[in-house]
Amino acid sequence: MGKVVVVGGTHGNELTGVYLAKKYGWLIANPKAAELSKRYVDEDLNRCFAMSKLSDSHTKQSDCGSSLRGALAANQSKDGTQKSYELRRAQEINEILGVKGSANSPDLILDIHNTTANMGITLILSARDEFLLKIAAIIASEFTGIHIYLQPEERAESPYLGTIAKRDICIEAGSQVHGTLNAKLFLEVEAVVLRILELANTDFLACQTLQHCTGGSTIVISLPVYTETCNVDYPRDENGNITAMIHPNLQGKDFCELKKAMPVFLSFDGKEILWEGEDCYPAFINEQAYYEKGIAMSLTKREILEFNLIK
Repeated sequence: MGKVVVVGGTHGNELTGVYLAKKYGWLIANPKAAELSKRYVDEDLNRCFAMSKLSDSHTKQSDCGSSLRGALAANQSKDGTQKSYELRRAQEINEILGVKGSANSPDLILDIHNTTANMGITLILSARDEFLLKIAAIIASEFTGIHIYLQPEERAESPYLGTIAKRDICIEAGSQVHGTLNAKLFLEVEAVVLRILELANTDFLACQTLQHCTGGSTIVISLPVYTETCNVDYPRDENGNITAMIHPNLQGKDFCELKKAMPVFLSFDGKEILWEGEDCYPAFINEQAYYEKGIAMSLTKREILEFNLIK
């Protein structure tokens, strides 16, 4: 694989990625938010990478030089309003890394995040990519507490930073309180990232696609994969106020099966709210950063994939 980019600090208070990026000289996506130890300054950077947003009043230096008019245009959206810091930063990152959707875009982006949910180390793939699934299978076989999460996206309009590249893996690590560091989790994520970088090379790709390596051994790996189906909000009243919390029996049970009639929420007066949907496997349960997005949890379906791999 050719150009591989590792990113931390897409959210400035997710410190595993921030400090790994500092240690290795990787890209800190949102340096201003990282300085403030905030998720973002004006808006969520990881929702700014849809092609329609990246092209919003896009102005290249060669088009307007260093003129005041050009500088003003670069900072304004099509409707004449001031662009957020994050949108300007997203457009800058897009230019630096090689422009989303172009031949010059990276071959792979690894984007390191933290979550307050009890998800261990979760590798999120935005496409059902056979090569990345094989890498994920090896990672899951070599490390404990690894989950593989598919979040299928229409790439052009996907808002996530990783989708600048032709392939991407978002690494979610938790549980960890935002704005803090956990040494054990830091070391585990570091080891996983370095191993992915080791695997993401041309020799490994040729071995798995052409099936002709010398000196390698064949292994069979059964890989549980969780595919996102939808998000679920908290119960709310007519004014939009939350009326119930994640039930204690569900808290911390990311990737565990949720069946019909199991308690899922608990109202403030102690009433249990039972699950009425289909059997599923929730993730991002009670993620702190998702309260503003109206997400109590994301639902997934589970399947087992088998891979014959050459190591």
